[in-house]
Amino acid sequence: MCLSSDSIRSILNTDTFVRVFIRVENVSIRMDIGRRLRWLVGVGSRSQPESSTEGYHSESSTDELGEGWLESLDRSQSEVLGTILILGLSMTAIGIALAGGGVALADLISDAESNNVENGMSHLSSKASLVALGDADSQRFSLGTTQEGTVSVRPNEGSLTLTNVTNESRQEIFETELGAIVYEGKNREVAYQSGGIWIKRGDNSTMGSPPEYYYRATTLTLPIIQVSGEDAVGGQARGQITPVDIANNAVADVPSPLEEGTIEIKIQSEYYEGWHRFLSQRAEGETELYHGNKTVISTLTVPDEVTFDNALSVQTTYDAQGNADIDPVEENVPHRSARSLIDSEVDSANESGVEWPGGGSIDGEETYFADDDLTLDEDLEIDLSNGNVTIVVDGTFDLDNHDITVTNADNDTRVNYFINGSLRAQGNGEVSVDNGDPNTYEPERNIFYVADQVFDESQGGGTISFEAIIYAPNADLESAGTVNIYGSVVANSIDVQGDFNIEYIPSVASITVEVTGADDLLRYLHVSHNEIHVELN
Repeated sequence: MCLSSDSIRSILNTDTFVRVFIRVENVSIRMDIGRRLRWLVGVGSRSQPESSTEGYHSESSTDELGEGWLESLDRSQSEVLGTILILGLSMTAIGIALAGGGVALADLISDAESNNVENGMSHLSSKASLVALGDADSQRFSLGTTQEGTVSVRPNEGSLTLTNVTNESRQEIFETELGAIVYEGKNREVAYQSGGIWIKRGDNSTMGSPPEYYYRATTLTLPIIQVSGEDAVGGQARGQITPVDIANNAVADVPSPLEEGTIEIKIQSEYYEGWHRFLSQRAEGETELYHGNKTVISTLTVPDEVTFDNALSVQTTYDAQGNADIDPVEENVPHRSARSLIDSEVDSANESGVEWPGGGSIDGEETYFADDDLTLDEDLEIDLSNGNVTIVVDGTFDLDNHDITVTNADNDTRVNYFINGSLRAQGNGEVSVDNGDPNTYEPERNIFYVADQVFDESQGGGTISFEAIIYAPNADLESAGTVNIYGSVVANSIDVQGDFNIEYIPSVASITVEVTGADDLLRYLHVSHNEIHVELN
């Protein structure tokens, strides 16, 4: 057990310690007097006249008397001194043990009280939810006896802000104080805030039990519970919870379904580290921590609903060279990267997809997966008679000089290609739909999601033909040969040197795709604000 300098100083100042060592000091003084007497006796005996013997001892007798008596005195005092020293050291050790044990006992009492309050806070949380959500008119609670700490209601403790962030603006759609009920003990704080229990030791906080926050699929339900009141008590901490403002409907200013951008959930709180751990584990979105202002921000993404109303949509300006025939063109339009969506599909296919067969023909409502770059070594036929087909390539997909032909497409069946690399073709590589009419194009049957480039290493010498929709917002579209695309393309820019033609096919206007990763997708946001009043007594 390690004692502080203050604890040792306190022990040294105790009455027992002082009395013992004053006694030792007195014995040391008497020993010194004895030594001096012995010296005087010796001197006196040597100074007597040799003829004077009457009434006096001889020199040897006097010496023997002085030496014997004084040596006996020394031995007696040494025994007493040893006893006192042992007693003093024992008392010191006992004092140290008692002082250290007192510190440990105080810590045990404080921890037991904090644990008891934490258990009481869990019951309080359930009762607060009953009142806040309209299931009870009022509820009483008890946190037990608090000898080491105090319980207080802090109405200004913490806040929550919801913001819709788009490319053009930041719109604050809701903000409220959270408030808290806080037990402040010797070594620990235990707090109720917005349905959760939070534990704070020093500057660090953790979650004891989760708040009212429910994220499922594309829906976030957030019943905010605000605490009001201003009491503070010690001893027997009891109180009553009553409703102030109970929401019958969701907050009116929060749109649902959400249209675009991201939703930021910002929480400022003394218990921000606990909130951060909770949101990182439960919210699925990206969560950032800001120690300077004790804030955590969690971001959930509203999916981009992409429609295809143009032959070409680019994020920069359109400046095609060579013999390009593209119409209509949409310029300076930002598009979300397909990488998050592709990464999600790669992870899913890696767990449950069917291994890529290598070519020939594929059918059935299946997901086919290639875990590396894939180059076709023969023509590929895809039969949609049994439903949609998904092809996932964790790398670059190169048709080389081969064809992909989709057959037996019906209703809304199609092939989705998720390419975690570049899309390439050489010579007379072709993607087409065999519908029995060579003059009718159905590009909506083939949708390519591309993480990197398109036709970046394609060589001239043939005609590349794609009957498809290509969503590749990171791609700088390049080609030195002849390319004919029937459908629609989304890219970052275009740089073509040969004949590059995109013929817009109106049937693609019926296609809408959601582009985002599956982990942070948010479409519906249900927020309610509920205020309760807490009175302590």
